[in-house]
Amino acid sequence: MKVRLSEIAKQANVSVSTVSRILSGDTSRRASAETVERVFEAARTLGWVDNRAESIRRTQKLLRIGIIFISDYESLASEFFQSILIGAERELGKRAKEVNLSYYAVTTADADYEKRLLDFDAAIILGRGSWETIDKIITSVPVVVYAGVNSIGDMDEVLCDVREGMKDAVRYLYSKGHRRIAYIGPAESQGNIFNEHRYQGYLEGLDDVGIGRGNAIYEDVYLSPADGYAGTGRLLDRVTPTAIVAANDNTAIGVLRKLKEKGIKVPEDVSLIGFDNSEASGFLEPALTTFDVPKSEIGRFAAKMLVDACMNKRDFPVRLSIPYTIVERESAEGIM
Repeated sequence: MKVRLSEIAKQANVSVSTVSRILSGDTSRRASAETVERVFEAARTLGWVDNRAESIRRTQKLLRIGIIFISDYESLASEFFQSILIGAERELGKRAKEVNLSYYAVTTADADYEKRLLDFDAAIILGRGSWETIDKIITSVPVVVYAGVNSIGDMDEVLCDVREGMKDAVRYLYSKGHRRIAYIGPAESQGNIFNEHRYQGYLEGLDDVGIGRGNAIYEDVYLSPADGYAGTGRLLDRVTPTAIVAANDNTAIGVLRKLKEKGIKVPEDVSLIGFDNSEASGFLEPALTTFDVPKSEIGRFAAKMLVDACMNKRDFPVRLSIPYTIVERESAEGIM
């Protein structure tokens, strides 16, 4: 049975107009915190459902959503983030038929970035950044969802877990007989990046298979072909592994180029595996074995989760894990 506003007003000992204003989210006239709590308590007692979607449809209040790119080292224009962004925008476009919403993509490099945070009712975070940047967003924007591969924690997340992916990459190469397994990607010196977990996953993978993190072979580089190329050169000056885990496919492109320059054959001499299944990865020579990340689906589910969190009150974070799948191509083989 539908609960009438007059019943809630009587229970809370306030006017019907006050109940209507509080339940619809109208802030044009402020009520005290005690009054707001009394109205919601009366509403819950009488069986009223906190359906903010209906409130937004009825009042046509605009839900303002930001898609915020926080990385200082990667580009929002990259294939990876563009795919997530497209998935989010498509879903928000569909939801705009039901809910009055607007959305804007911004980066922390924008001149008016901090000012714009205060305009958002909700936001999707993309990329890797410092805790200071993340904290600024979650304290400025009421509802936040992270979308990507590196967990932030203590918030809603749609995650294809790269930490687990690095562990699985090590396990995969170990199962093919490799014991000198190197890692090239972000590691210890990038401590200013709060949500970066690839190197930790690599170390945990070494522990899992019995090699042990004390036998780690790695180069600490950013996620780019140029840095993968340079890092591989430094690594090869010290040791030649039988297999390399690249932090992502962009890094693997540079790794592959340096190995070829050194006359090291892939996969005959060194096996190579990446992560994210970029469009280019299948066209390399040899084609790159990697893990496919359903990037547009990450964006789509993040948008769904964000709108749901705006509409329906809950007091706990939700984490949705999107599975990755291995794409076996030519760059990784077993040791004969």
